[in-house]
Formats: sequence, C-alpha cells, structure tokens
Amino acid sequence: MKQLILMVFLITFLGIQSCDAQQKKYEERIKEEVPLSNVTKNRLVIKNVFGSIAVEGYSGDNILIEVEKIISANTSKDLDLGKKELNLKIVKEQNLVILHPDAPYIEFDKKNLRYNWCNKNEEPPYEHQLNFKIKVPKSIQIDVSTVNDGEIFVENTNGNSIKVENINGGITLNNITGKTDVNCINGAVNISYKNNPEKASKYYSLNGDINISYQKALSANISFKSMNGELFTDFDINKQFMKTNKETGDRAKYKYEAKPVVQIGSGQVDFDFETLNGNVFIKKI
Repeated sequence: MKQLILMVFLITFLGIQSCDAQQKKYEERIKEEVPLSNVTKNRLVIKNVFGSIAVEGYSGDNILIEVEKIISANTSKDLDLGKKELNLKIVKEQNLVILHPDAPYIEFDKKNLRYNWCNKNEEPPYEHQLNFKIKVPKSIQIDVSTVNDGEIFVENTNGNSIKVENINGGITLNNITGKTDVNCINGAVNISYKNNPEKASKYYSLNGDINISYQKALSANISFKSMNGELFTDFDINKQFMKTNKETGDRAKYKYEAKPVVQIGSGQVDFDFETLNGNVFIKKI
C-alpha cells in the first residue's frame, strides 16, 4: 500500500513538473484601420515571416487590419520580452500601405520591400507568429508574402496586379483579376479568375501542383517547364510550338532556353508556368 501511494505521488509530481516545463503562450489581437482609396494606382504590401495572410476585397476606402499576435517561450521572462519586442509595423505613403513584423532583430528594407537576413542579430529566445486578416478596397494592387507557418488566401479583388509569394505553405487566389505573379516553394497553388489576366503572368511552384481556372474566353500562349510534372487542360489547343528565351550569362555570352508552348484561342497574352515536382492543371470556369 505504501509502495502504491509512493508511485501515485511520483506520477503526480512528475506531471506537475511536466506542466511547468510546457511552453508559455501569449495571444493578442491587433485592430487598425488605414485610409486608402479604392483606385487601381494604390497598393497594399504585406511582408510576413511567420504566419498566414488572408486578404478579402470589398467596396470601401479603408484597409481594415486584424492581426493575431502569438508569442511562445519557455520562461515568463522570455515571453514578456517577446510581448514587448514584436510589433506590427504600418507604413502609410501616398499610394501605398506596407505591413510587416517589427522587432530589434528584424531589418526590413522599405525601398526594396525585403528583409536583410544577413545581419548579425541573435535569434530571439521566443517564437512568434503574426496571422493577418485584412479587408482591402477591391480595386487596389496586392503584393503579399510569408515564409513559414502559414497559408496565403486572397479573394474577391479586381485590381490590375497581384503578386504572391510563399515559401512553406500554399497559395489560394479566388475570384481575382489582373496581371499575376505567383511563386510558391513548398505548397500547392490554386487560382480562379473572375476576369482573365490581360497582361503577361507568371506561375511557379517548386514542390506542388498548380490548379488554375480561367474564364472560357481565354486567349493565351502558355509556356511550360517542369522536371517531373505534366500539363493538363480541358481548353481546346489551337497550336503548339517552341519558345526560345535568350539571357545574358556569366560565362557564356548568351544562354538559350527553349520551352514548349500551347496556344489557346488566338494567343493574345503570354502565361509562363514552371514546376519542379508538380503538375499544372488549366481548366475552364
């Protein structure tokens, strides 16, 4: 009986110790509103590092910002440090709004809209995440990216340009318009268009399929390059040919690269698709 009581005590004690060793967590919701008129020359840029991004277009003249801030740490001291250090940075210029995480160890190049990853700052003693949920004037241009721990969703926008990048997560663009530049490393790309792009667009996925739905009146030259993927479509193919690109190389004077091209309709716009380990599916809406 004494042995049984001792075992129960040890299990209870170890359980308490285990709970004490669990990571501590802090969550906060940040809400802001930034004026930006609903015209095509205006642009929203979000450059996230850890976390997801969700953008939805609406008919207003303000950017409605809601960000979930999450800090995790092993000690209360480190948790408090993270709560103090990590913030949301909002930059407002004449035709531009930039959102990005801000902390003493984060160096952001506003001019080139990118981070300096080669700095000498030490890694913080806590983990952090910012999850963006944004409503935007639907006619503005969109430029959003994240690196880890999040997906990117954009829907119901009709601006003339959209650029989306995700390193470790998927990309979903629904009911959109405009020139498109998509780059995804580890994740699937899913896009549906309200109106087909009228300017040349690029779609890249290293490890994932690209699924795209265009309006049935599509007229495009579609070039395709892949190491281990194939191209599938339910559109009628008008003709096929090879496209040759000439680029200046470091050692050779020129570098030539040939890509197979399929023409849909009269081929009024050039769309460039590239994958390494993924297929491309092009469908009619």
